[in-house]
Amino acid sequence: MSDVRRTLPQDFRPITTSAEPSRRYAYGGLPAWWRPIARGLGGLSVAVTVAVTACVAYASLHVGDPSNAPPHQASTWLGVASAAPITPQTATASGITVTGESAVTVQPDVAYLTMGIRTEARTAREATDLNATQANAVIDALKRAGVPGAGIRTSGLSLNPVFTPRPPSDNRPPAISSYEAINQVSVTIDDITRAGEIYDAAVNAGANSAGNLRFGVRNERDVTRQALEQAASDARGKADAIASGLGIKVTGVAMASDDGGGIVRPETSDMVAPRALAASAGPPTPVQSGELTFRGRVRVTFGTSN
Repeated sequence: MSDVRRTLPQDFRPITTSAEPSRRYAYGGLPAWWRPIARGLGGLSVAVTVAVTACVAYASLHVGDPSNAPPHQASTWLGVASAAPITPQTATASGITVTGESAVTVQPDVAYLTMGIRTEARTAREATDLNATQANAVIDALKRAGVPGAGIRTSGLSLNPVFTPRPPSDNRPPAISSYEAINQVSVTIDDITRAGEIYDAAVNAGANSAGNLRFGVRNERDVTRQALEQAASDARGKADAIASGLGIKVTGVAMASDDGGGIVRPETSDMVAPRALAASAGPPTPVQSGELTFRGRVRVTFGTSN
């Protein structure tokens, strides 16, 4: 302790507070107006008092009344920084959202026929050669029936082995018994009234795999646009009706989108197996084209005003 006191200034002297009997050390060189405070509070209290007073003075000079500070600024009070609460941004928009629908019915003006030529032989080469001969006969028959060469195309070719069936208890590798070749031909028929006649011509020439027939329209894009226009008009009518009931006015379109649609075709199934048809010299195959329905569907948001 004597070593510590030798390091203190000569004008340093201990003081004792009435509230705290322990001895503390303070500089006697403090200003006179601080000495009563030092005697009453002690050395530690002096430091706290100085810090608080300085903070209050700084806040009074530089911040002022915190209630007058803009809400978007951070405020400093008594040396403590705090961010102002974030005000949630709420986007409000008035409008009416509706779905417009339409159905445009048209008569088909084109037919698409798909048929197959299937052959089977002991070897792959034999199956392929036999299939080529039979497919050429079918194509020639189609042309004689009035189908132009541009309306005939090969849509599929396949060659597969045919395995001899074995019982489940037989663990030997499967044995190839023959090969099967299939040539699939797609035909565009411009005169849909002759679809059944052209089908029969292909069967009689050797087409023997079940075919499929569907109808369409050449100007499909134009009919689709017509359906969308009618759907948009339907949407506007719905929006006007809603606005009238609410006592407001439709001012314009805020957003619009194609919400689906497409062609509704009559339910059809694969045509009867040509092999059975060729075996019986029955009447011509009847074909009914029916109608095609193009459906339009749009979703529109309209702006409104009172």
